[in-house]
Amino acid sequence: MRDFPWQRVLESVQNTPPFDLLGYEELTELVGAMEIAYFPGGTRVLTAGGEPSGHLHIIQSGSAEQSLPPQGDQPAALVDLRGEGDTFGATSMLSGRAPLFDVTTREDMVCYMIPADAFRDLVDNRPDIRRFFSFSLARDMATVAGREQNSAADLGGLGLGAAMARSRVGDVMIRDVLTCPPRTGLREAARMMTARQVGSIIVTSAQGRPIGILTDTDFRVRVMDRAADFDQQVVDFMTKPLKTIAPRTFAFEALLTMSRHGLHHLAVVDDGKLAGIVSDRDLQALTGGSPVALAREIDKSESIDDLVHLHPRIDRVVEMLLGLGGSAKDMLELVTEFNDRLTHKLVVLSEAEMEAEGLGGAPTPYCWMALGSEGRREQTLRTDQDNALIFAPLPESSVGAVKGWFLGLAHRVTRGLERCGFPLCTGDIMADNPNWCQSMDQWRETFGGWVQRPKPLTLRMATIFFDFRAVYAEADYVDLLREHLRGALEGNRLFLRYMAKNGLYNRAPLGFLRQFVVERSGENKNKLNLKNHGLMPLVDGARVLALDQGVLATSTLERLEGAAAAGVLRPGLAADLKEAFGFITLLRISRHLEARAQGLEPDNFVNPAALTSLQRKTLKESFKVISEFQAMLEHRYQTWLVT
Repeated sequence: MRDFPWQRVLESVQNTPPFDLLGYEELTELVGAMEIAYFPGGTRVLTAGGEPSGHLHIIQSGSAEQSLPPQGDQPAALVDLRGEGDTFGATSMLSGRAPLFDVTTREDMVCYMIPADAFRDLVDNRPDIRRFFSFSLARDMATVAGREQNSAADLGGLGLGAAMARSRVGDVMIRDVLTCPPRTGLREAARMMTARQVGSIIVTSAQGRPIGILTDTDFRVRVMDRAADFDQQVVDFMTKPLKTIAPRTFAFEALLTMSRHGLHHLAVVDDGKLAGIVSDRDLQALTGGSPVALAREIDKSESIDDLVHLHPRIDRVVEMLLGLGGSAKDMLELVTEFNDRLTHKLVVLSEAEMEAEGLGGAPTPYCWMALGSEGRREQTLRTDQDNALIFAPLPESSVGAVKGWFLGLAHRVTRGLERCGFPLCTGDIMADNPNWCQSMDQWRETFGGWVQRPKPLTLRMATIFFDFRAVYAEADYVDLLREHLRGALEGNRLFLRYMAKNGLYNRAPLGFLRQFVVERSGENKNKLNLKNHGLMPLVDGARVLALDQGVLATSTLERLEGAAAAGVLRPGLAADLKEAFGFITLLRISRHLEARAQGLEPDNFVNPAALTSLQRKTLKESFKVISEFQAMLEHRYQTWLVT
């Protein structure tokens, strides 16, 4: 057989989909028709638009990149990575047309090759094999049709809301903007808006730079309340400074800016000049809903029941936003914005309820703190609550009564959050637990004790509590507490060593020869936990570096940036870790959304075999970077010195 190692090939191919469907005789005949080829790294094997493929290539070792060639002003786009056991060339042969993609070896590659005639005979006689490769053809054609699909969404497997992922502000903005100079009278501005049938007018300087905006809402609220007559100038009533955005910015970022600031319009500015205007209605056409309007409804709610009734709509909008395919950072920030608004409103309404019931208002200034993933601004779908409350320092004789009032408030807020879809914390880390509703002095003592006398329990608590931030604040207690914590940590290498050791408990799940380490038994057999073994090593490591360097940020991405700026984390490694965090977050989100769509309870487990080749390879690269990060932490803090 042309000195062909047919027995070894037979053993290899019989475990490769879809050839594992073939019987022994069919497989033996197919292997007898095969050839073997070696391609050095960097070899162009197939060329998009070139000659049709003459073989189906089955990769025995090495890997290759599939990419769309440059088109117009669009650069080449990586579509997939093909590795051991993967195939390529089927689409070109089945369609009889030129290849859709460039295929270039990433490293030295050995392929088993089925000639076109033998491959066509196979698919003609085996409908199940034909269906397998027909699916690949349809997928490849869809990839070409949607070549602008956002790469982060492709990697995460979200596949939803591609319009928002691809669209930029310049694609959806209104270019013919109604403008007026600052000295225009209110009456004239209203006439111009009516004539053009628009809800806003941009106020521009003599040089054409936008300096403010006047909207229908401004007329109804501000002008009607304050204007002595309608001949006054718009400059006295416009909203300023005007929030602006660049035309090349992704539409998702415009949505984030609007939701965060409660705006319905953004001026689009290019090189300092007004280029257009984009409204939440323009974005609504892409999203099918108005997150900005929903945020306003949260703010205007008059009772906890109102918020509970909004809960299903909030869930739908959050799921829609998560499915849009933006960057992990943008999506997490937008979800955080909704969660914070909801929590803030619950605190305000609960306090008002207590006052209406004759229990009085807040006896001292206080602050509601978010902890854990919400403290890091990294929640996706609804997770357990982690919160706490801090109130003013008081004489010991007054603490009891004051604490009783705040425990009552915290009970209402936590139960309100539960009604709005945030489950109660199974570990009771909530503000209605007396241990986590304390005065400023008590919190100083608590944190100081954890730092000075680290124990297994307090180290676990520190991983949750030291991600604290304010959601509702009547005083700067959180800032003061953070400064106290920074002072307690200064020079305390022992605590940092214990924290680093604790953070190394969850290792990146890569074994010998970079194979995934999966669960060996139980309901999650052959799966790995994206949260425990992917995100938590990153989160825990970034926290230790932030505490070490006095970085005030609580989000993992900002902590990594802060560590790089402080010189304790190599910039290249920091960049790779941020990419790994983003990819694993997107992958986790996609699994959660798939579970919700099927009516299942979302979890953090994924079967690597169910991922695409590109996802598997990117996940392995992410775990490799995390392993490098953990090795650096182990060396920096000499974690072997503590048990």
